[in-house]
Formats: sequence, structure tokens, C-alpha cells
Amino acid sequence: MPSKKILLVEDDNFLNQLYFDLLKSEGYDVVSSTEGNDALTKCKKKGWDLILLDVMLPGKDGFEILDEVSKIDKNIGKKIIFLTNMEKDGMKNPEYLNKAKGCWVKSNMSPPEFIEKVKNVLK
Repeated sequence: MPSKKILLVEDDNFLNQLYFDLLKSEGYDVVSSTEGNDALTKCKKKGWDLILLDVMLPGKDGFEILDEVSKIDKNIGKKIIFLTNMEKDGMKNPEYLNKAKGCWVKSNMSPPEFIEKVKNVLK
């Protein structure tokens, strides 16, 4: 069975490397990005099973990326999980949470919990 393709967009280099290594160790095909404009280009490519998208990014933020790729693929939100350090109540644009598959607060997840969440989403 081919491995699932995951796009990981996280500008914190430590977290990007941690999540990348965790996902690779589970056999996922992972591509990462640390910047909004690069992430937008990668998001536009077809074939992602899951897009883990940080909200706050240099260049375009996660919400802008979702807006732009939704113009090309209106169902892309079903593949996007927002990653943030803000609780939902503190978000400037909480309506975007309804356009994505979910929103995970990074500071509330241990590495094993992160992997378990990914596995559950990709079942």
C-alpha cells in the first residue's frame, strides 16, 4: 500500500524537524515548508492526503493559503489541519476553523499524541 502524502507547513524550525522526523518514522511521505508563499505553491500540487498548516507564517498566513487553494480545489479544506499555539477563543478568524478538517494546539500535544492524531485523521 502506498504511503500517505503529508504536507507539513511549520515555520518553527525545531517543530518542523520534530514533526517531520516523527511522520517519516511512521512511514509517511512528507514534504515540509517553513514559509507561506512556498507552502502555497506546494499546496496547489495535487495528491496530498493531509496538509498540516501552521496559522502564523512568514509571507502568507495559513488562512490566506486556505483561501487561495480553495479557489482551485473547493474541497481542500477537508485535508487541512491548522496548527497553532492559540486557543480557538483567541483566534482572530475563528470562522476559518469551519473551513478546515480541524485545528490542533501545538502546545497541548506531546509527540506521541501528535502521531496518534495524524493516524486517526488518515484512517
